[in-house]
Amino acid sequence: MKHILAKTALFALAGTLSATAATLPTAKEVQANMGMGFNIGNSMEVPNNPTAWGNPYPTQALLDSVKAAGFNTVRIPCAWDSHTSGGKVTETWLDSVKTVVDYAMRAGLYTILNIHHEGEGGWFQSNIGTSVDNGIDTKMKTYWTQIANKFKDYNERLMFAGANEPGPNVNTWTPQHVSTLMHYYQTFIDAVRSTGGNNETRTLIIQGLNTDIDKSVANAPVSTFPKDKVEGRLMFEVHYYDPYQYTLMTSQQDWGASEPIQPQYYYGDYTKASEPKHNAGYNAWAGSVDSKLGSIVHPQEQFAKMKTNYVDKGYPVIVGEFGANVRSPELNGSDLNLHKQGRVQWHKDVVSAAKQYGLTPILWDMGNESNSGYDNMAYIRRQSSPVGKVLETDVINAMRSVYNLGNYNNTGVTHVEDFITGGNNTPASSSSEIASSSSAPTTTIIAGLNSTVQFIRSGNTLYSNKAIRLFDANGNQIRASKKNTGRTELSLVGLHKGVYLAKSANKTLLVGVK
Repeated sequence: MKHILAKTALFALAGTLSATAATLPTAKEVQANMGMGFNIGNSMEVPNNPTAWGNPYPTQALLDSVKAAGFNTVRIPCAWDSHTSGGKVTETWLDSVKTVVDYAMRAGLYTILNIHHEGEGGWFQSNIGTSVDNGIDTKMKTYWTQIANKFKDYNERLMFAGANEPGPNVNTWTPQHVSTLMHYYQTFIDAVRSTGGNNETRTLIIQGLNTDIDKSVANAPVSTFPKDKVEGRLMFEVHYYDPYQYTLMTSQQDWGASEPIQPQYYYGDYTKASEPKHNAGYNAWAGSVDSKLGSIVHPQEQFAKMKTNYVDKGYPVIVGEFGANVRSPELNGSDLNLHKQGRVQWHKDVVSAAKQYGLTPILWDMGNESNSGYDNMAYIRRQSSPVGKVLETDVINAMRSVYNLGNYNNTGVTHVEDFITGGNNTPASSSSEIASSSSAPTTTIIAGLNSTVQFIRSGNTLYSNKAIRLFDANGNQIRASKKNTGRTELSLVGLHKGVYLAKSANKTLLVGVK
């Protein structure tokens, strides 16, 4: 009897130790290691085809370069609704997203995966009403259950963010609007937690109202937040593009002042006395410059609000996006140089203020390297060779200095392969094969590391010892293999430009056709 009891106690203790080992660190503990972050914008969140807005499919080389540049976190904005069939996200798209997540995790980055919504009709974030829409609620539950199951065994470096910028349709946030949004977040949290595994204690991130600091502080105190069955595993997200006239406004506008509102080009210690209306912080109603808006004081005041209202109450905060356009379309010569110097200071001020108040700043990068148009926040090269080269070294160095990293020098990264802590989910391989002919597709192999299936590409043909199926980015099967002398082959000839996924048993090939 004693022997049996001893065994029972031993098994119970083993179960307790196992449960303890599976408990992931708290959100506060996770954030302590996140440093500064980088967004792979205008890519995976593009509806239907992640390359349709001009950026190539993310690669291991790109994510390695992000890490080497000094970033310790990457945010992956992601589309889901345009990759569904029968109300569910296709397995093909889940595999495609897993590929990019694995690249980030292998690079050693803390990785944030969200539902971004933009470009997909704003099915969620542009439809925040005064009551819950059951159709939206069902989608939130279905999509997040699928996403969470796909990544349930990943370690604490993977985080899920429920939304992007909820509420652009809301002019005035009422308690009813806030209640509706928090209900959807509750659905998100409950869906993830219900999948078990590491998701039971994974850090989850909910977004502020429009991710606007002042609207969130005024209308969404922590008392309105959804409930979580585990303590200390939620973060809060806002975005920062202040002052708007400096970071994003591209043309003169009429906001009802006595004079038109002008875009602002010059910031901080690099203003232009002869053009006060183009200096950051100029107030058209007062006819003078608000010096706070043109200095570190403004982000300090804004981020102090986040610390007081959220961080100090147990919810770590990320600044999920920040950045400023380069004014190259309208400036040149000494004016452009003055603008660029001030822009370096703006980035450093935002990062410095964020670090000062315990927030994680995550830079928004759109990939657009053009100097002739806007939406040109491109800090790391993506659209031209060499992919991963830092384009804005002065900006990156200014941000690195806040974390005492020294000037940028890409010495490479050490890959981390043990980011999956249980189950049968195998990381995607980072090996790649490049076509020898310019007319041939480029293929990146993302096969399971321990598989015995022989699945390779040679020229414009895929070969395997198992059946091969080829899918487009929406999960539609467009080709299937045929047998030929004991092996299976599938031709890539005639494919339109885009990204495809080929599957053979438990191996997958990412096929990019240029």
